[in-house]
Amino acid sequence: MKVKLLRSTMIAGVPTDSGTIVDVEKHTGEYLVAIDKAEIYVEVCEAPIPSTKPVVEQKPTSEDKVDFVQMTKAQLEVYGRQLGLELDKRHNKADLIVELEEAISIMEES
Repeated sequence: MKVKLLRSTMIAGVPTDSGTIVDVEKHTGEYLVAIDKAEIYVEVCEAPIPSTKPVVEQKPTSEDKVDFVQMTKAQLEVYGRQLGLELDKRHNKADLIVELEEAISIMEES
């Protein structure tokens, strides 16, 4: 356990100045903290710098080749939402695929 000494103290028979950071056994460190001769020292590590680039979601285009048959109903719903279409998952998968294909063909015409 690492502690920072608040006052000059004898550690293992060696005089140690205040402000010194020493590595001691856990019970010794706890004792020094309890009698206000030291405080627990925590090493600080630098946090990674977050990316400042904005996250841009890309909307699906007609150029994307999507196999609706391989997708689950939940995936179909998410894909439809990206197109601005709200699908009802209570319908069966075939109906959802038909709705998506109709919406895509209407979008391509405009």
